[in-house]
Amino acid sequence: MNINKLLNLSNKKLSKEVQEDLNGKSFNNDISSKYLFTNSSKIKCKICNREKIILCGAKFIENFLKSNFPKIKFNSPFKDGDKIRKNSKIFLISGNAKIILGIERTILNFLQHLSSISTTTHEFVTKMGKVNTTLLNTRKTTIGLRKFEKYATLIGGAKNHRMGLYDDILIKDNHIKIIGNVDKTIKKLKSQGIVNYKIECENFSEVKKSIEMGAKYILLDNMKISEIKKCIKLKKNKIQFEITGGITID
Repeated sequence: MNINKLLNLSNKKLSKEVQEDLNGKSFNNDISSKYLFTNSSKIKCKICNREKIILCGAKFIENFLKSNFPKIKFNSPFKDGDKIRKNSKIFLISGNAKIILGIERTILNFLQHLSSISTTTHEFVTKMGKVNTTLLNTRKTTIGLRKFEKYATLIGGAKNHRMGLYDDILIKDNHIKIIGNVDKTIKKLKSQGIVNYKIECENFSEVKKSIEMGAKYILLDNMKISEIKKCIKLKKNKIQFEITGGITID
């Protein structure tokens, strides 16, 4: 994941969000602050957390402030990935009151959203402990925020699955239903010389058939725990299983 590209993208995203909040670029469009403060009014503020978190998004906020509001002073003793105790001072910000109040909600929304993902991800990773299993993220992301949400899971300790439809061959249930069944689907892949693929199976018989036909990476989709255990017993050398759907932190 290219962090410089993410920084540029986050700058555009955050700028667009501020403009949406203001219905334009003028901070005088914040009609609440317009009648309460002058253009020279100054304030100091702090961003704190009300519960323990794994911080995520601070890097993007710092870049956003430096790039767009160089006269706004800010400081943070933390970086993305830090475990932060409840009620810590994450950011200290000072400067023009209209600007700070005009951008505060955008900053908070971004920090809260990404930190909630990184914190929840970390809870799962911690619960898993030292096992020979990796926690993966998915493509089930918020429209327009995929790269940031995947970044947040990495900060929390997960690993990237695939970013999109372009970087891995993953045969899902919809593909199989269109082709007919697992047998026909794998035969079609083999006929085109494709041996590196991942295939989604919905039951034990599909898993057994996929292994017999040479599949090396199998997704166990929305299966009961008992069936998952039964499938994993079929494991041979160089076969990987991915478990997806219905798995809670418990």
